Amino acid sequence: MINTIQARVLGAMRYSMDNGVKGAKLTLMNEADPNNENRVGHEVMTISAPYEILDQLRAHAPHMPCNFEIDTEMRTTQGKMTMHAIGIRKPSVSSNSGSSTAAKADTK
Repeated sequence: MINTIQARVLGAMRYSMDNGVKGAKLTLMNEADPNNENRVGHEVMTISAPYEILDQLRAHAPHMPCNFEIDTEMRTTQGKMTMHAIGIRKPSVSSNSGSSTAAKADTK
């Protein structure tokens, strides 16, 4: 299942290893859930992404951190569930940009 989240992207990095493994990761920041009494401020998380995603973000680098819509899927890696970005784009004008740092999931 693919979910679309809105998140503030702080940065991205990619890697390419000698054995041919390539990938990237995005660093995101979201406001902490105000209903969770154990968290305040902002949360930072990283999600995996394809190697090529860095090229898509390069044009936006001067404006980072900035908000993006990120298509994600859940993957199981070594028994752990991880979020993996499969697409990224600037939010459409019709999307709710008022809550810029709150992650919102939309099931497609």
